[in-house]
Amino acid sequence: MPGLEIAPLETADAAAYWQAHVAGRTDLPSPSFLVHMERYLRLPPEEQRTYFAFLEGGRIVGTVRLADAITFFSLVPEARSWTRDAVLLATEPFIAKGAEKVVASYDDSYSAAFTGLGFRETFSRMRMEARRTKVDKPALPMSHPEATDVDDIAAFLMAAYEGHMEQAFGMHVGPPEEWRDYATSIWKGETGTYLPLASWLARDDAGLAAALLTTLWMGTPLVSELAVRKDRRRQGLARALLAATTNALVDLGHDRLALYVTMGNDPAIRLYEDLGFRQAGGRTVSAVLEI
Repeated sequence: MPGLEIAPLETADAAAYWQAHVAGRTDLPSPSFLVHMERYLRLPPEEQRTYFAFLEGGRIVGTVRLADAITFFSLVPEARSWTRDAVLLATEPFIAKGAEKVVASYDDSYSAAFTGLGFRETFSRMRMEARRTKVDKPALPMSHPEATDVDDIAAFLMAAYEGHMEQAFGMHVGPPEEWRDYATSIWKGETGTYLPLASWLARDDAGLAAALLTTLWMGTPLVSELAVRKDRRRQGLARALLAATTNALVDLGHDRLALYVTMGNDPAIRLYEDLGFRQAGGRTVSAVLEI
């Protein structure tokens, strides 16, 4: 395609690549290209090979990852006129392999180009952030999770998400062993450094009633999981756990807390807004192209 090319990312070009990436996105957890570059450099070589650069005249003007889906799509502002061509270049390898569909994830500022080429938006998520200061200590008895709680937490999350709206989008699904792997991955730091002192469990006579797990993701504390047992919802448990997390984070020297929420999950959005959370940046869109 004249004018714009796509090529595998060379490690020597990592700095220019991630500078281009952050310049073209509004939905990122951190605007620092160094945070993203350092994470990339820690990846195993086979995963690094899934990252590609968009080049104009040999200069990196955009980024994309081509693995099971199109992700990390970004173009520097002065190269936005190439958006349609960049989407086509990213889609071609999937078509060449005979894929029946192509899944993509992108900042909502690229929505027009993707939908114009036949991608159908399936769902989107937004990042919300709030400045935190100490609040009244919640009356709800709670404790920090222990490593021995992983099995209980995995089973609890699996039950709490049963029938959740996000399952229609392929999120929060899977057999018990996958839920255990997921819970374990939080402890291992795969979604950011686990913060045990800012994570909480609430129990009652029936077992786990609510859980909140917090990680440090790209420089900002993040609510990795917040779930309440179905029969204990609308009783203030989520508010209480968020209050306890807020106080713990302030004690740890943090003044911000972030979380992600799926658009359409209105009860959760209303709760977070009531607690001072506001949308931070654009939406992250998931879409699919049927071939």
